[in-house]
Amino acid sequence: MSESDVTLERHGSAALITLNAPERRNIMTGDLVRALGRAYDEAETDDGVLCVVLTGAGSAFCAGADLQALEDAAHGGFESVRSVYDGFLRVLASPLPTIGAVNGPAVGAGINLALACDVRLASPAARFDTRFAALGLHPGGGHTWLLTRAVGPQQAMLGCLFGQAWDADTALRLGLVAAVHPVNSLVPAALGLAGELATHSPEYVRRLTATLRFAAAGASHADVLARETEAQEWTLGQPEFLAGLERIRARIAARRTS
Repeated sequence: MSESDVTLERHGSAALITLNAPERRNIMTGDLVRALGRAYDEAETDDGVLCVVLTGAGSAFCAGADLQALEDAAHGGFESVRSVYDGFLRVLASPLPTIGAVNGPAVGAGINLALACDVRLASPAARFDTRFAALGLHPGGGHTWLLTRAVGPQQAMLGCLFGQAWDADTALRLGLVAAVHPVNSLVPAALGLAGELATHSPEYVRRLTATLRFAAAGASHADVLARETEAQEWTLGQPEFLAGLERIRARIAARRTS
């Protein structure tokens, strides 16, 4: 898939989706949001794709919402803002796990896009800036829930209300990103991580992704236990589990004879 605003490339079992509007710093225009949705549609209907890597072309990951959309909303056209939500909510709703390769600044709605990813890697050029308070704009699209879950209530307060921005090293310390890689190694590192899922079945990956998200969203232990029990019973009857069992037994036997 290749469109003006978003591209999709297959790398083994991973789909690399790139926001491809570097001259606009990959801001969320209506065209880009729709193209992003089509890219996810294509990835999700390809049985060979187990994981998405999401990144930005050029110097920015995503510089936020189209300012024209915000101005339209100020004059009563709030649907233009809801259309921005569609971008990161599409990522959040995908049954495929997404690794965000945050190559540069993620600002405003661009932070929401990064937060919608299940795992975030960053380059040293990454910067996370909510920017809402600087505009006198209340966060939207579930931003406060996503950010609080990622960094805790105190840091979320500092970012949202007090306007603190975080560089890559600070984001790593806060747990906002899982690792920092040199800019030229960022996407290869993300694709390498995605490739570790290649031995699993699509259904296994999707089920476990859904369970982990369910647990992270604040479900009770009892509810998570019920979901895990049903899914574990399903996996016990899958060829993938039986093959894994044989591999473990072979390793145990090899150790005993060495």
